[in-house]
Amino acid sequence: MIIYNLILIILSPLIILKIIIEILTKKDSFDYFLCKIGFGKYNYQKNSIWIHASSIGETRSAIKIIDEIKKNNHGVKFIISTSTSSPTQLLKKRSDVTHFIIPFDFFFITRRLIRKLNPKVLIIIETEIWPNLIYSCHANHIPIFIANARLSKRTLKTNVIMKNIYKISLSKITKILCKSERELKNYLELGAKKEKLEICGNIKLVNEVKKANTDRIINRKYVLAASTHKDEERQIITEWLKTNEKKVLLVIVPRHINRLGDILSDLPLDMIKIAIRSKNDPIRNNTQIYIADTYGELDILMQHCEFVFMGGSLVDHGGQNFIEAAAYGKTVIVGSYMYNFIDETEEFLKTNSMIMVKNSQTLKHVFERLLKSKQRRELFGNNAIKLLESKESVMSNYLSYFKDFL
Repeated sequence: MIIYNLILIILSPLIILKIIIEILTKKDSFDYFLCKIGFGKYNYQKNSIWIHASSIGETRSAIKIIDEIKKNNHGVKFIISTSTSSPTQLLKKRSDVTHFIIPFDFFFITRRLIRKLNPKVLIIIETEIWPNLIYSCHANHIPIFIANARLSKRTLKTNVIMKNIYKISLSKITKILCKSERELKNYLELGAKKEKLEICGNIKLVNEVKKANTDRIINRKYVLAASTHKDEERQIITEWLKTNEKKVLLVIVPRHINRLGDILSDLPLDMIKIAIRSKNDPIRNNTQIYIADTYGELDILMQHCEFVFMGGSLVDHGGQNFIEAAAYGKTVIVGSYMYNFIDETEEFLKTNSMIMVKNSQTLKHVFERLLKSKQRRELFGNNAIKLLESKESVMSNYLSYFKDFL
């Protein structure tokens, strides 16, 4: 821990600069900066169950855990901390949850936070291994779980010094509840002890079957390209235009809505009929591409589309979470870069519940086949729903470990 904290002290100017850059690029408030350096205002309740989630995907898993616990434990209080501000809008709807932005893992800040919160238990969702956070909880006899545990490629490939720090941190965790056999082996490789590891299944696949229940915001038939990253829009649009589809619209929802300028600079604007949602452009009969660069509408757009291409997978990003689209019974198409969702992708491919393309050049063929056949679209969508419906027992696996702390 001494080495880890020395590293943090040396890197602290860069860490603070990174936080400032995040604020400027993502348009976060000054309050976010104060939270990250330990001066946030916490409306905490002691003896709560504390769940830490990095961003929106992990927060959705945290909410599933909370909803399941509350079925039989009505008086339990919950705190959710997140590393980013993006889940704030999602958690504003929850009057039963206290939310705060977790500060960076500086020792004195983290120790003070733990003493203030004094939770019954800390449940970390998926990947966040913060050594000082774990050490401070362990020193205060607070049980620590990692739920839906997985490890990123970057963590597994880190240097020897950090691997030793992670190994020490993992030894202080009560239980590491992995989402798959693959992740259990990854934790063993990182230095976790076998007796601390269990396989409980993938929370992201639990209770996800959904029915469309909102009004349409686009009155034409459309195909959705969701959570796209740099250069993906160009690749997808190029192949879409080759289909010569006139009646169906292609809707692009970029992962980061402030990338509009970059997206437009990659396209031959004089040759394409484009409308932009943030500029309130109307969708006309001859509009070919609609860029929905607004926040909070992806769920609505997924509900009413014909099928979905999930971004972050044509470029070396590792994919984006496709479960929500599958939960609406939509055919999901992904590229070959899905290493952040290896287990989910393999399971969906094995059950014929999604389509993977090797590269963008094969998209035209896939688009054309799906557009021509409603039966084919329904086949993949129905298989996805059956797969999700088979995961009902996963949450009880997790609750069996949490029940003693409720």
